Amino acid sequence: MITDFIDSVVIIDDKEKEIEELAKKLQEEDISVKIQIVNPQDKQFKDIIPLKKYRQLIFMDLSLDDSINIKNNISTEIRPILLKILPKTNGCYGLVVWSKHTDDISILKDKLLEDKDKYCLPMFIVPFDKSNYLKNGYGNILDDLNDILQKDKAAYFFVNWMSSVKSASGKAISDIYSLVTDYDKQQTELIYILYKMALSHTGIPKDQVEGYDLTTDAYKAFDELLYSDLINQQNKNSVNVFSPIPQNPWKNNLQEELFNYAKLNAKHFIDSVNIKQDIIVPGNIYEIIENKSDFKIQNQPKESRVIGIELTPPCDFSHKKINSKLIGGFIYDLSNSDNDKIWKFMNAAFKGDNKYLFWPIEIDTKPCVLCFDFRYTFIFPDENLKNDSKYKIIFRAKSRLFADILQKYSSYSARLGISNIIPELSDPLKNNKE
Repeated sequence: MITDFIDSVVIIDDKEKEIEELAKKLQEEDISVKIQIVNPQDKQFKDIIPLKKYRQLIFMDLSLDDSINIKNNISTEIRPILLKILPKTNGCYGLVVWSKHTDDISILKDKLLEDKDKYCLPMFIVPFDKSNYLKNGYGNILDDLNDILQKDKAAYFFVNWMSSVKSASGKAISDIYSLVTDYDKQQTELIYILYKMALSHTGIPKDQVEGYDLTTDAYKAFDELLYSDLINQQNKNSVNVFSPIPQNPWKNNLQEELFNYAKLNAKHFIDSVNIKQDIIVPGNIYEIIENKSDFKIQNQPKESRVIGIELTPPCDFSHKKINSKLIGGFIYDLSNSDNDKIWKFMNAAFKGDNKYLFWPIEIDTKPCVLCFDFRYTFIFPDENLKNDSKYKIIFRAKSRLFADILQKYSSYSARLGISNIIPELSDPLKNNKE
């Protein structure tokens, strides 16, 4: 239900009496309401008070100034007001506009796209006829909004996801606090629990904690704890957003598909937060600056970057080791690569049990291939990796990616496997035959 998503709304209108009942209805649902009355004659909008944080819903009249047409209204009234009132930070919200005409919405969407770099665009835009609600009351407006959003499956998915995050985060915190019921002990015992969670997550030995931002890893550990509660909350959603089965919108645009999937995979599988040159943790990935030829694997593309991953098993790492284990590999830019080139790359030169390929993944804003060759294994003192003139840390493989690489390295025939999102490539040899 949409009410699980909405905590607060802002109503922007030039006629206060017309939205008083709406505000009352929303408040009855325990929704915080901010009313912003606009004077259409004031083109500087001096009375507009900027929001400090995003509200989940904005109600707005498309015809604030009846003396001009809708297109000019949107350009001279709506867009400037949104620019002034919306926070400069990121946020998610929906926009409900009072309008009788679908053409007005098309104009609004086109015009808002011109502002995409100035403020966050709404997740959804829903048109309602204000005259109907003025006549019949606002009692069903949230039900009407919910019904419309169920037809916009993408919007409905994210609304439900955000609702489940809010609910699950509350439960996760409550569960942790319930471990310590004595208020006098909460300060010390809860902090120690978080400390142990952080150590377990990062795998860093206790004697290396000094000077390391362990708090960031505590947040990461708590994020994983949140995940189990999220699943339970999301199972309550009965709406199948994938019926009918969606078709690939990038079937004829491989590069756009690559860029989109690369961004998603980077979010899922690589970590660039709390990465330090002098802190060695399994999963760290380094660009090889010195002795590149030693790490350069067979058939490695000329334009690629030589890299290595610290692949010491966490159980060994936690016991005061003094040597690092680095597996050689490369990063290769897939920008401007066509279907045939990628196909040959994946299925010829770098296919084999000794290889680990992960693609596409965004590195330095480009879709890339991440490749390791388990035959190129190097062991040397930890201090070598702390020298950025020899081995420069660039990011870290997240736990699922690291576990998969380690499993493949340990046993070529029994890897865990992960499902990274990749484009649907066609066999160029098959295409030629056809």
